[in-house]
Amino acid sequence: MNRLIGAVAPVDTARLAGVEDAVWARIGERRDRVRLGQVRFAAVALALVIGVTNGGLMLMTLRPQPSEMRIFTVSAGLSPLASLDVRE
Repeated sequence: MNRLIGAVAPVDTARLAGVEDAVWARIGERRDRVRLGQVRFAAVALALVIGVTNGGLMLMTLRPQPSEMRIFTVSAGLSPLASLDVRE
């Protein structure tokens, strides 16, 4: 920046009129990008924590005992479609 300012002739100060505003605009854009990156990181971290917690809790729950009604399920192999080898 000092090099650019030094390259301008002392009588040609009109070229420097918008430099400060442009610098502050770029600083603002960078802050916005950093803030957006932090929000994205927080969202991903929160989703990961929720997923791991949910998965851990599901592993700790008791498994349901097989029901006596399981003979009526399609997976029991008693479906009329089982002999035709038709898959859902």
